[in-house]
Amino acid sequence: MTDRLTIDDVIRAGGCPSGVRRWFRERADDLPPEMTLRRFLDHGMPLELAVSLNDPFIERALALKDKRRGR
Repeated sequence: MTDRLTIDDVIRAGGCPSGVRRWFRERADDLPPEMTLRRFLDHGMPLELAVSLNDPFIERALALKDKRRGR
């Protein structure tokens, strides 16, 4: 299975559900049509997609995820 950025990763980085909803509304044009808020909440986002967005908050969440994994 592909490694993914999840809602848990976002929350650990200081995000909140309402902020995630707002982020998805604001970034909808940057996301592939299949990457919906519901799909993110249920399954996460492929790391390749998360990295490609060049979003400072996502980069922070990914850095914390790597740190937790000892990378």
